[in-house]
Amino acid sequence: MTVEKWQQRLEDNFTVGDIIGGHLIDVIALEKDYGQHVVSTFHGRSVLMDSFQSFFIETLLSAEEWTRVNELPAGRPYYSTILVYFLTVFRSFRACQVLFLSGYPLDGFSLIRDIKDRAFLLCAIAHNLTTFEAVTAINKGERMKEERRVFSLLVGEDSGLSQEDRDEIAKWQSLFNTEIHGSMLTFVTEIRAVLQNGQPLSPAPLPDDRSIAMYMNRAVELGWMFTRLLPFLQPIEGAFGAEWGARRLILD
Repeated sequence: MTVEKWQQRLEDNFTVGDIIGGHLIDVIALEKDYGQHVVSTFHGRSVLMDSFQSFFIETLLSAEEWTRVNELPAGRPYYSTILVYFLTVFRSFRACQVLFLSGYPLDGFSLIRDIKDRAFLLCAIAHNLTTFEAVTAINKGERMKEERRVFSLLVGEDSGLSQEDRDEIAKWQSLFNTEIHGSMLTFVTEIRAVLQNGQPLSPAPLPDDRSIAMYMNRAVELGWMFTRLLPFLQPIEGAFGAEWGARRLILD
């Protein structure tokens, strides 16, 4: 079978109403409606996260501009690499937000766990508890060992936090794992909607404010963590100017 015949067979069998994959039309429409529901119902959170994302972009561009016209100070050999690392964090944040606003908040929630882990690692680097080389080591065993050490120093047995605080943080972190392994939060949400509340089966996402809140609350917490980390991108103190610093405090 040629590629052309293979493609034609798909088109012949899966065209609905003159549109290939036509059953997706209603799904796509409801995905757009979902985003409008979020923005109109949770306007304050939307303003906050849009402000955070815009400021994150501004900071990345400011860092790039500074390094283009200035010489990096001694002792910052990994600055450019860390800048790219922050860039990947922004894109991950953006990917989660796109999923969220398209009607898949718990899928965004599962992906945001990685952002949480990177926040902790960057915090440890900023406080000289580890190095960028150690947390990005090619050897997986060495890298995982260092990550465990860092997490213990920040929120574990070696952190100096009370047992009560450590237990609360452990509960917070376990929420992410529940969705990552088997999408259990999503499954329970759909069970409740379809089997308990009698909602018709819908392949398209329908707003569920509890799922929306689950994502939004964690996203805001992690946005705050990175708002606290953004000054680390200044090659020297005050590199981005007083206005940048004042606006960061407003966001904080």
